[in-house]
Order: sequence, then structure tokens, then C-alpha cells
Amino acid sequence: MRPLAGVLFAVVAVVVLAGCGGASAESLPRDPAPPTSSPQPDVGCPGVRCVTVALTGDVLVHPPLVQQARTDAGGTTVDFGPMLAAQRDFVAAADLAVCHLETPVAPAEGPFEGYPLFSVPPQVLGGLAGVGYDACTTASNHTLDQGTAGIERTLDALDAAGLAHSGSYRSTEEAAVPLVLDASGARVAVLSATYGLNTGPPDAAWQVDVIDTAELRADARSAKESGADLVLVALHDGVEYETEPTATQRQRARELLADPAVDLVYGHHAHVVQPLERINGKWVAYGLGNTIAAHETPVPRTREGLLLRVTFTLDGAGRWSTTDLAWVASFQPLDPPHRWCALGAGEVCSGSAADDAAVLARTADAVNLLGADADGARSLLGS
Repeated sequence: MRPLAGVLFAVVAVVVLAGCGGASAESLPRDPAPPTSSPQPDVGCPGVRCVTVALTGDVLVHPPLVQQARTDAGGTTVDFGPMLAAQRDFVAAADLAVCHLETPVAPAEGPFEGYPLFSVPPQVLGGLAGVGYDACTTASNHTLDQGTAGIERTLDALDAAGLAHSGSYRSTEEAAVPLVLDASGARVAVLSATYGLNTGPPDAAWQVDVIDTAELRADARSAKESGADLVLVALHDGVEYETEPTATQRQRARELLADPAVDLVYGHHAHVVQPLERINGKWVAYGLGNTIAAHETPVPRTREGLLLRVTFTLDGAGRWSTTDLAWVASFQPLDPPHRWCALGAGEVCSGSAADDAAVLARTADAVNLLGADADGARSLLGS
């Protein structure tokens, strides 16, 4: 699942991250398997070939999560493996898995900072690679929190962890080449862009991709002309804590999906789950909520997220289409121990089975706000 194609930078296969207890991305200790989940039967592959892609929302490492990772490591370093372990059943099973790293990383020994200028432990990347992610998108309003040095340090750390990346860059040459990943024989391009940057413009315009639908469509066409079978566009966009997508989000999705070169649009930034919508046979997931986070803002829905599993199918005429869109609702407790937990997978996530049912119902309502269930989107766990 990890070989890359069309990527300008060279991924270092085995590089030891200082401060990670001597573990490389390929030799990270594995946690005991989480409780076995019970996904619904797969719909099967209705074509010549099928590829599954797993997508998740913001990885936003607030200080309480750093403390949790330190506790999980026994107080000497930090370990994000236990926090993310329950994702493994879903992430590692996909042919390609992409996360969203919202913030720059610090040196392995710190100092680590939270809002407003994040600088988070690079060890979180080992945790993400350890559960099966192949790549992370990196364009967000926080990308430049630590300036050019932060961008370069983050991309170097992603390389060292074996994670490809799209959305921020170290050179004009790197920015000019779309990220294309191999997913069991299909070539999948991943584009990433943000609505803006909290710290003002970058030192050079090419360092971070900012949303421009015309440019994204041109990049998608370029990726297809270069051999990509599928193009996914990740947008860091919307209004924080708002379930309904903005008019701008919906317009951007329509503009992008109107282009034959764009196969899927998905988003993050709102920190709450936003709807899925089918547009002319293709899908947009406006906001996947948080993967992990611990906001000070007292908005309960920021503890909820969505893991999306998309199945693309190649037919006998050589055309790709989306033939299944399934989702897993997640919850992360406000109090320690902080853990990503799949609602409906057999483990109580939020305090009681009744509470879990209420959170799951709220997530389903958000997902289906624009009629996704009627158009074929489904819960992977059958809830």
C-alpha cells in the first residue's frame, strides 16, 4: 500500500525520529488489537477492479493530547499509538488511507505549543503511520504557524515517517508536481488547499495551496494527463462548529465536481461533522470533523468525527466511478484517557450505550442532512 508514484520527493523508508524511543516508521511497536468491529458485508466489486480509499478529518494535537501521549509512553517521551489504535481495523484495510495534519510539527524534543500558534510532537506521525495511513494533506489555516521553518520541518518529518503529503511544499519544483499514490494498481492523485492562513501570506506563494477552483481543476486535469486514474480534492474550508456547509463550500464543490477530472471532494476545518452530498453522480463530504482534538471551546460535537471509506470501480470500458460510500462515526472523550473510538463497533465510547446511541444519531443526521442516505451513502457498521 505504501509505494508512491509521481511524487517529487523521495520517501525515506527507514529513518529514526529522534525522541521516538528509537523506533522507525517501519518498526513502531504495535498495540493490542482493538475490539473486533462488525462492518456490514461489502457490496462486492461490480466492475473489473475496485479500489477503497479511507479519509479522515483534522488531526489537531491540543496540549491535553500531548499529555495523554506522554502518559501512554510512561512519562519519558510521547506515544500516540494507543490514542489512534482503534482506527487500525478501518484504515489498514483500505487500499489507500489519507489523514489531514492541520498543524506544523516541532522538533522531537519540543517545545510543544497549542493554539494559536501550534507546534506539535512529530511522534504523532509515527502513530498515524502505525495504524496504516499512507499520506496526509497539509494545507490549513495553521500551516504557517511556525513559518517556513515549520513547513520544512513538518514535511521532513512526514518523509521520515513514510507518509506522503500534499498541500504545502519546500520548493517550486515540489509544488509543481501533484501527489500521485499507488493504491493496489490504481494511481490516485490527492490535491489539498486551504481557505486562508491565520498568519498572513507565506514567504513565497507556492509554499501553501490556497483554494482557487480554477487552479485546482487545472491541477486535476494535469494529474489525469500524467496518468492518474482518480483525483481527490481536499478542502480546508467552512465555518468552525457549523454543521451546515456554507454557500461558498457548496459552490466550490459544484465547480470542482463539474470537471470530469475531479472524482471526489472532501473537507475539514469546521471540527464538526458536515453532510455528504451526491452531485451529478459524484460525491462531496463537506466536513469530516475531527480525528483527534481536545478543544477548549465547549462544543460537544468537536469530539465527533467521520471516517469515510470510498470504493471506486473500474468498468469494462475503462471508466472509474464511485460505487460505494460508507462511513464510520467516531467519538473521543473529553476527559482522559483520550482515545479515538468507533461508535457502533462494540465498545462504549461516550460513557454509556444510551449516550453512544444519541451521538451516533446526531452524526447520522448531520451526514444525511442533504439526502446522502437516499443517494446510497451508508454506515459501514450498519447503525
